[in-house]
Amino acid sequence: MKFIRQPLPISSKYDSAIFEAVAFQIVLAILGLLVMDPIGVPEVFGIALIAFWGGAIVLIWRHSQSPTAVDLELIRFGYLLVIVIAAFLTHWIWHLRGLQ
Repeated sequence: MKFIRQPLPISSKYDSAIFEAVAFQIVLAILGLLVMDPIGVPEVFGIALIAFWGGAIVLIWRHSQSPTAVDLELIRFGYLLVIVIAAFLTHWIWHLRGLQ
């Protein structure tokens, strides 16, 4: 039995937003890896990356054929918001655990 590979059933409007998000994250990852400090910037960026793409997948899954302008902007630049939230939560959790 042959399996025919189908393209993902998402709108082509997501293409440029996803490409820009990946390019933006690569640039920020390089800058984040260059920072050497006790706060743990690479860890925060990694946590934010996983959280962002988890949210982006849910967003694309929920609005696969008709993305709104807000959906596309969240995919493009939502990583910055997730970095801020992840930095705050990571610092707070480390403080509660007595690690910082």
